[in-house]
Amino acid sequence: MHTSFIVLLTAVVLVSPALLQSAEAQGLTDQEQTRGELTLDQAITNALKFSPSLAAGAHAVSAAEARVTQASKFLNPELEMEVENFGGRDELNGFDGADSTVAIAQPFLLGGDRARRRDVADAEVLLAASDLDLQRRGVLYRTHTAFFELLAAQQEFVLAEELLELAEDFARTVKARVDAGKVSPVESTRARIETAHAEVALSNALHNVNRSRVHLAAAWGSSNPNFERAVGHIPAPEDLPPYPDLERLLRNAPEAEIMRRNLTLHERSLRLEKALAIPDLRVHLGTRHFRESGQSAWVAGLSIPLPVFDRNQGARRAAEFELDAARRTTQAANAEQHARLRSLVERLLAAKKAVRSMTQVVEPTATEAFAAVTIGYREGKFAFIDLLQAQQALFEARTLALGSRLDYALALCDLEHLVGPLSQTLVKEQS
Repeated sequence: MHTSFIVLLTAVVLVSPALLQSAEAQGLTDQEQTRGELTLDQAITNALKFSPSLAAGAHAVSAAEARVTQASKFLNPELEMEVENFGGRDELNGFDGADSTVAIAQPFLLGGDRARRRDVADAEVLLAASDLDLQRRGVLYRTHTAFFELLAAQQEFVLAEELLELAEDFARTVKARVDAGKVSPVESTRARIETAHAEVALSNALHNVNRSRVHLAAAWGSSNPNFERAVGHIPAPEDLPPYPDLERLLRNAPEAEIMRRNLTLHERSLRLEKALAIPDLRVHLGTRHFRESGQSAWVAGLSIPLPVFDRNQGARRAAEFELDAARRTTQAANAEQHARLRSLVERLLAAKKAVRSMTQVVEPTATEAFAAVTIGYREGKFAFIDLLQAQQALFEARTLALGSRLDYALALCDLEHLVGPLSQTLVKEQS
């Protein structure tokens, strides 16, 4: 019964249409995809190589670099042509007496506009690069968390299998005792009910495994998880680095770098707006042909706008307000980041304590109690309800122990997402 039930569940879940999409539809070839067992390193490689968000971030950096090229260009010269004294009467009829001028005009940016625009474009490149770094860290964070969640789901499935096997074994034991007239037939009914509950729990655990597989595959932009299972283990609690070291990591994290570079961008934008308030000079040089005498002569001139009405004052004020807003936003974000760091440290310490308590005290005690009650029930010393309670306590303890280890791992992922990689290793691959 147990084997056929698992085979049926596996066939129903794994052959669903949602999980049979072609690899080509996801942009991955058979050679590029992982098959069979998946390690954390392989998942990270897939995520960094195929993540759509990282590809979009790389294009954003390229676009910013292209704007640097454009900002470095000089303004194009202008060709001017002018015809005078035509379309009149007598000797000025038509173009017979027309004078013509051909000149080249070149604008000159007196306020250093081109250098300021290049500075702004350079700041945009650095900001885009920091944003790409942050996105890369986000991809690693999602990959780690999804990987550990899949490991936990797989272990929950193993627990559910053990529970079903145990329920079927006790159902047979109870039936034998009923047939021998040692216990009431009601206990056999209860045993069958517990077996049905265990089957439902196993079904839910299998669905959770496949849902976690899909979630992990989404880290590299695929909805077709063509690997069978994840291999590795959830990290065990370790001592954290000293808090001052964590604060130092926080100051150098990508989010902090983004805030600093965003301030630099606003500062350079303000300098650009101030430079744009300085009028630009326009110089032209050419020749004029006098039709009547047949002579030619040089013509030259320059022009400059008079900043009477428009001194770019509105744009300058807007840039000043935006810079002040960016500074205040940075202050608020720094305070929030430090508060989040302290909260994560407390969460990790609590999770570490919970893991040790569950694995060193609760789970061993529940295991011993269940073994003792099992022996006592077969000897007629305990009632069936005592056996059920001991069994439920054991599997609840194992589930809670697994949940506490996962909580610690996810809290560690949150911390490394905030401050960057710590000295300890997140996971050690199984050989």
